[in-house]
Amino acid sequence: MRDTLVRVVKVGGSLFDLPDLGDRLQGWMALQSPAHHVLVAGGGDLVTTIRRWNRQRSISETAAHWMCVDAMTVTAHFLHDRLREIPLIEDDRLLCQRVGEQGATIFGPAAWMRHAEPALPGVWLPNSWDTTSDAIAGRLAVALRAHEFVLMKSTLPPRRTAWELSSLAAADYIDPILAHMAPDLPTTWFVNLRTEPPESGRVIRPGGSKS
Repeated sequence: MRDTLVRVVKVGGSLFDLPDLGDRLQGWMALQSPAHHVLVAGGGDLVTTIRRWNRQRSISETAAHWMCVDAMTVTAHFLHDRLREIPLIEDDRLLCQRVGEQGATIFGPAAWMRHAEPALPGVWLPNSWDTTSDAIAGRLAVALRAHEFVLMKSTLPPRRTAWELSSLAAADYIDPILAHMAPDLPTTWFVNLRTEPPESGRVIRPGGSKS
């Protein structure tokens, strides 16, 4: 039985322009309870370009999906450049070994998405724009049996919106596939890394209880 807790942290692409991104992430992780942090980078501006190509009908939606998945490995290297002391790996088998001990790993998910994720039980990730890096990171959190899933963004959800995943998907704050995963996700947090100190809040489970 694994003793070390696992915390999957999706680092949103909107944060990539922070000149002190690495320091902010290190500071935030240092304040959390002991766990192995698995950092998953969002697609950032690369996804914006791919989306434009798809809208111009230069590429199909399926091709765009897999290009976005590959972009997440590119941005994982970007994140690694900001956090050089944290290993970057792209092998999910090695990741499963590493999460048995405290520490941190930056994970490039492209190979895992192609070869392992489709065979996993639970909510399947379609090859469309309904699947974003939020859902990919959430799927990884479920696969790793993480005890926490953290979505780091530049803003928190609107205060007027109930922090249920279904409501947040309807407000276009997260993708609809992540909302479908709600029953399987571990305790889920949102963090605004742009504020000092970072603001945070937990998702409310269906039925009104917090996760």
